[in-house]
Amino acid sequence: MRIPKIKNYTNGDTKDISIAGQSLEIYFKEKYASLQLLGDILVGIFFVSGSILNFFQSVSLYGNILYLLGSISLTIRPLLKITKRIWIYKQNPN
Repeated sequence: MRIPKIKNYTNGDTKDISIAGQSLEIYFKEKYASLQLLGDILVGIFFVSGSILNFFQSVSLYGNILYLLGSISLTIRPLLKITKRIWIYKQNPN
């Protein structure tokens, strides 16, 4: 089993990422946008699973946990957008 190689690329203003395995390579254009889409999919899975589990009394605790994870994921999404748009750098004293 080989560890996947991760490479970062810069195309002008966008940052892309590539993950290469043994026989397959996945290339993500605009890695932050890809992370946001993955986060949206996870939020949907958390909320749909939570809704289904809350129909059954014996597993409603797990449904509430999934609702909590979905809510936390919705909070993380704007934080990722902010992180994408903020740069911190040391100022030149001159």
